[in-house]
Amino acid sequence: MKRPSFLWMLFYGRARRGFPWLLALVIVAVLVGALSFRVFGGPDISRAAFPIFVGVLLVAALVFAIVASVRPRKRR
Repeated sequence: MKRPSFLWMLFYGRARRGFPWLLALVIVAVLVGALSFRVFGGPDISRAAFPIFVGVLLVAALVFAIVASVRPRKRR
């Protein structure tokens, strides 16, 4: 009997359709962070930008949570 692959095990149990936007955005964010660390001044800039980045992430998470709780789900 053939064993399922690692990638199949990651998505087992749920049908997924469409483009994985969250994964793409995480990859882009990591690349932009790495490039900005390398190009703009290294550790000094990253120490200043990290609190701003965390604050933006917290505000975005709150906004998405509020929008998700107010907006009704689509019926299939």
